[in-house]
Amino acid sequence: MKRGWIGLMALMMVAGCSNDEAVNPGTWYSYRNPVEQSDVQDPSVYEENGKFYLFSAVNAGDVEEGTITSIIPIMESTDLTTWQRSTSVFDEISRPTFIKDVMPTSPEITLIGERYVLYYSLSKDYTNSGIGYATSDLISGPYTDRGKLIQSSSDISGVSSPSFIQDDDANYLVFGNFNGIYLVRLSADGLSTMGSPVQIASYEFDAPCIFKHEDKYYLFATVGTTDGEASCTCTQVVGRADRIEGPYKNKGGEAMTSGYSELLIGSSAKFVGAGHGTVFDVNDGTTWILYNAYDMSNVKKGRTLMLDRIMWVGGWPSVRGQIGSFCADSPLKNK
Repeated sequence: MKRGWIGLMALMMVAGCSNDEAVNPGTWYSYRNPVEQSDVQDPSVYEENGKFYLFSAVNAGDVEEGTITSIIPIMESTDLTTWQRSTSVFDEISRPTFIKDVMPTSPEITLIGERYVLYYSLSKDYTNSGIGYATSDLISGPYTDRGKLIQSSSDISGVSSPSFIQDDDANYLVFGNFNGIYLVRLSADGLSTMGSPVQIASYEFDAPCIFKHEDKYYLFATVGTTDGEASCTCTQVVGRADRIEGPYKNKGGEAMTSGYSELLIGSSAKFVGAGHGTVFDVNDGTTWILYNAYDMSNVKKGRTLMLDRIMWVGGWPSVRGQIGSFCADSPLKNK
């Protein structure tokens, strides 16, 4: 009985994820993870006029000696499943340097008013880390670096991994890297802070993202070790709150400030190290998460780009099976 069920599931996966390019009327489109095979870390996505723009931390580009390295590459897609390299935010000449000898990571792109703002991290270690920003009139650039927004201090360290959210016309940045997760309000133009950051989760968490669904706020984050390729233990977790400032709690009412959360995406035989997610809605009202993970079939590729749909079950986000999908229904095409 068990063997027959597995066989049926295998037939369903083959039918739903066929490699046959011939499309018959009524075909339901599917995609396979990872949606981008190259090393993609810390993804951030923005949709404009039916096109998605993906910013990542990979120092991609031509590696031949004497060429300029592209820093924070930008990729484009019309369906979230096929990505093409476009341009980059910085190069060796224009890259930010308010902390010396490190490359920017954890880009976060948003539109505030009529200006695109890209937040990024510079970090040597927990005590020497900061968040800066660059601006552009066009999402594809060119971007002008504006320097430091927040830097580590005796009160707050691990100042990195920024994520933007707007709530009731107020701008906020959530950030943190295994040294506490913090929320700070930003000015109307998003270019300065207002008041002091407030801690909303403990040191177990990294790479936060706040997403509002209906009348609740959800703090998505990463737990586990970020290194080790096949032995990477990163997983995606989440907590929920009634207010953007928290308190964020798991289903049992235990607070993220005490290290508690709910599992969203764990590891499987195929994918491990689910980390640094960005959560967003598309125009049909469905919710998705882009994140990086290691593909066990070739971990030497680095962290590949993963896409999964988030379902809302009893007021909580859920990813099928709590693991990265091997094959799933495509967003946007199945209408």
